[in-house]
Amino acid sequence: MKKVWYFASLRISRITPMTLVGKIRNCVTMMTGNPAFAAPNPLPDPALGDVSASVDKLEAAEAAYAFNRGKLEKEARDLAFQEAKEIFHLLGGYVQLASGGDKEIILSAGLDVERKPEASGVPAAPGNMRAEATPVLGQVVVRWGASKGRRIYKVYQTTGDPSSETGWELIALTGKVRLVVDGLDRFKTYSFRVVAEGVAGESIPSEAASATAA
Repeated sequence: MKKVWYFASLRISRITPMTLVGKIRNCVTMMTGNPAFAAPNPLPDPALGDVSASVDKLEAAEAAYAFNRGKLEKEARDLAFQEAKEIFHLLGGYVQLASGGDKEIILSAGLDVERKPEASGVPAAPGNMRAEATPVLGQVVVRWGASKGRRIYKVYQTTGDPSSETGWELIALTGKVRLVVDGLDRFKTYSFRVVAEGVAGESIPSEAASATAA
């Protein structure tokens, strides 16, 4: 009998700002103290404190816009709304990864589920890896090609020999094909590689891409 895989439902295209605030706050409440999202399992990424800060910012911006419907207030509200949407998707990606497709674990995070009765194949390793320093001190942007069948990307970093299998550190889980890495040491070379994870398992690591932080 084939395993029934479940996915966290992250459909929020028509959601209102305050409905999103309530939805994310419910997730934070249900995930706080939840053993499925505590050590020795990987801890929430983004951290629940950062998630709460994002919705606090959105709620304040929405209140300011409701009080004074000016152009600046609307721009601030729209920016906070977009940031909250992005952090919700990142949180959903973490829950999906931590749950392993288990329906009850996803529901315990306050998220709805979508059923996928058959697992797709293991995704291919991401290609077209690139890394380059930006004008911002200590910042590097990493980009890669999309991998069909992935649910999440795992981004790894090392300052050692990129051809070695040791020394790699997981620095991010993301559904995007681009990551901005901040807080790096100036004039130090960093290497990055990406693993695509799907319902049937993980890809092999991508080729490494290196850049020296400005």
